[in-house]
Amino acid sequence: MNSTLGFRSSLLRCARLMSDEINTILLPYQLNYSLWQVMFVIREKTACTSIEMAEYLNVSKPSITKRVKILAQMDILSHVQTDDKRQKKMMLSETGRELFQQCAKDIDAFEQRLIAPLASQDIQHSIHILHRVMQELEQNTVGDDHAR
Repeated sequence: MNSTLGFRSSLLRCARLMSDEINTILLPYQLNYSLWQVMFVIREKTACTSIEMAEYLNVSKPSITKRVKILAQMDILSHVQTDDKRQKKMMLSETGRELFQQCAKDIDAFEQRLIAPLASQDIQHSIHILHRVMQELEQNTVGDDHAR
């Protein structure tokens, strides 16, 4: 098997299996992985706009708008007053913060069970490799490849 294709296939398959398992964990909370990602970004940034979320997650603004609408209906988000009335910043509501904490605890427990059989140095090495791959992806867009 071509090692380049093997790496890509393995990475994509792993990401898919991981997101499927996270979906299962989040189901009792009426959430899914894409909604969780929005909550995660808002939590990381404390408060942010839909555009900031879309850029962070590398998805379209309409897909973020849909997710934000669902989370707002669940009373997970609240709007933050800004000087610029055109800019709508959101943050997690009290309910959203509590839900985030519970879900994060469940997801962290899953992750710990998943990596428990692995050696610590293997985990650290894998993290290092993934960070290097992410850096390469961030520095070299597909458009750049076509210009070469």
